[in-house]
Amino acid sequence: MKIIQRLNPYTRKRLLELVQVEKLKVKDACNFLGVSEFTYYYWKKRADFHDRPNIPKNFYRQTPKSLERLVIKIRDNTGLSSIKIHFELKNRGIINASTNCFLSESAIRAIFKRYKRGYKYDKLKRPKAIVIRYEKQIPGEMAHTDVKKIRKIKGDYNQKRYEALLIDDCTRLSYVEIIPDKTAQTLSDFLKSGVKFFKDEYNIEFKSLLSDNGNEFTTRYKRNLSLHLFEATLKSLKIKHKYTKPYHPQTNGKAERMWRTLDIEFYRKKWLFSPEHRDQELVTWINKYNKYRVHLGIKGLTPFQKLLNIRSDKGALRAPLSELSQLSANGIHTSSRQELS
Repeated sequence: MKIIQRLNPYTRKRLLELVQVEKLKVKDACNFLGVSEFTYYYWKKRADFHDRPNIPKNFYRQTPKSLERLVIKIRDNTGLSSIKIHFELKNRGIINASTNCFLSESAIRAIFKRYKRGYKYDKLKRPKAIVIRYEKQIPGEMAHTDVKKIRKIKGDYNQKRYEALLIDDCTRLSYVEIIPDKTAQTLSDFLKSGVKFFKDEYNIEFKSLLSDNGNEFTTRYKRNLSLHLFEATLKSLKIKHKYTKPYHPQTNGKAERMWRTLDIEFYRKKWLFSPEHRDQELVTWINKYNKYRVHLGIKGLTPFQKLLNIRSDKGALRAPLSELSQLSANGIHTSSRQELS
């Protein structure tokens, strides 16, 4: 079976050159390029070698411009969808003069596409919300806390397991613990453990704590805040309680980003054989996160380097990395490497 090849502008010009310049027979030139003789005579009559558009020259059923502008005006003023505009024009008795019919919904959608209207384009015109980013300058000035349900592994049986987080806003130093439930009693015990961890390990005392408005952290009856166990624990620790905006988890963004980091770098990379093994691996990973893993949110430093940087300069200019490495090499880094090995 002979295959007829499709020509491009260059090969069409070449076909004519083979016959007119190189004096080949029409049959031989067509066989050389794999086309029929009709193709040669067709392109010989054409003035150019480019494809013509397939659209018709005359659109006898084209929607009048006045009707298109009316559709766009209704869309801009009322924000109606294509199907509602169809019924609106039908109720007004407006007919498309080119078809003597009412304007269909598909025709209105085509008008939207030509004039760049509709949900796809309206979404691009919406003003983007201004994201206000902040970072406290003093370690312990504010902490973030959150709780999240984690997937069960072998040994959990049918018992739910949760993960509680306490993270320093300034340095990103973190403390994570697996808890059996998310009651106010359990979260209060976790808070005491987290505050003790930051005090013993890094000598950090928190002044305020940011959390969501869940029942484990607070109560909706503001008159009875002192009766809530978690609120009472914060008051005993002299920590001011701050709340996120309802239904806006991005307000507590540093904690939410920590959950994502844990999912990507810990749970997806580790083989966890039992709850005890999970707890051990989590402690090791948190130690690595605090002391060795670089953090792009604090300009490529580790959380512990950020803490050393602030304390060595007393909150002024940041020290170079060479000095930080000398400070850390004498103490914490050596001991933590021994722990990891």
